[in-house]
Amino acid sequence: MKTIVAINPGATSTKVALFTNQTMAWKEEITYQAADLAPFAKVYDQFDFRLNDIEAILTKHAVSHIDLAVGRGGLIGPVKPGAILVNDALIEHLEHRPILEHPSNLGAKLAKALMAKYGNGQAAFVYDPVTVDSMKPVSRLTGIKGIERTSTGHHLNMRAVARKAAQALGKHYDDVNLVIAHIGGGSSASAYEKGQVVDFVSDDEIMFSAERSGGMPLKAMLPVIKELGIPAFNQLARKKAGLQSHCETADLREVEARITQGDANAKLVFEALALGIAKTLAALAASITGPIDQVILTGGMAYSQALCQEVEKRTAFIAPFKAYPGECELEALALGGLRVLNKAEAYQVLSFEA
Repeated sequence: MKTIVAINPGATSTKVALFTNQTMAWKEEITYQAADLAPFAKVYDQFDFRLNDIEAILTKHAVSHIDLAVGRGGLIGPVKPGAILVNDALIEHLEHRPILEHPSNLGAKLAKALMAKYGNGQAAFVYDPVTVDSMKPVSRLTGIKGIERTSTGHHLNMRAVARKAAQALGKHYDDVNLVIAHIGGGSSASAYEKGQVVDFVSDDEIMFSAERSGGMPLKAMLPVIKELGIPAFNQLARKKAGLQSHCETADLREVEARITQGDANAKLVFEALALGIAKTLAALAASITGPIDQVILTGGMAYSQALCQEVEKRTAFIAPFKAYPGECELEALALGGLRVLNKAEAYQVLSFEA
């Protein structure tokens, strides 16, 4: 029996779970207020603070030994999907040269520290970072040479959902064709062809979400960017857009409540949200050769039955629809690590240029 700790550091929380083989024994979430994190100038300055909180939870649950710790991968840069060994080069890269500053960059160092204390110094891993990239070359090109589409988003949850979907369909993961959208504060979507993500839509393309703008008409945005400046525009597009911009709330439940009260604007925004998601899934379907097995919604907004029904109606021509609401990221981390421990899956070792 293998004991695995999964760690998912986020912007306002650290989620921790303990698994024995495939079964979750417990899960806890440490939440942080802005004042808690204010003393730390950079993400990596939070390391000891978050590690102490994790160790306090392990002590509470009388954990004295683990077989593996698996952390959220962070913004490493383009990598193949799956498990990645945590070595000094990876930690140094995530601390000093990540694609973007984000608390998930701490996942690797936290996992290694836990293995040093509870795992006899054995290897630690990260799994399916947000920068997983297996897109086809034809999917990368844009209309301007040198500017390419990237694959940054909710790979960890969507790949886990793809495995669940394959199992439910009675197929092997490497045999299914799927289009999946993860919808929440930010949204992203992926096209799976025989288990490989051949195309990807990041949160700055096509669909808007609770807080992100999604794709915008370039000619209309140029004067806005000029007026606001890049930092303020980035804040607008990534934190104050989507539902937040149109309805002054990022909570889809509140938008739906307004619709029941006869709010015509809320109804229009809701329909536009569903249309954008459906357009994204339809666009990704064009990247898959052969019949598609399933259209899938996951993420927090997939709890909305009304939204799922609207997206299902608009994508019925593609394939049958299925919702996997919420996220299973801790489970995905643990089960990925378990496959490595059982030698059912190989792991990668990354090196970086200085």
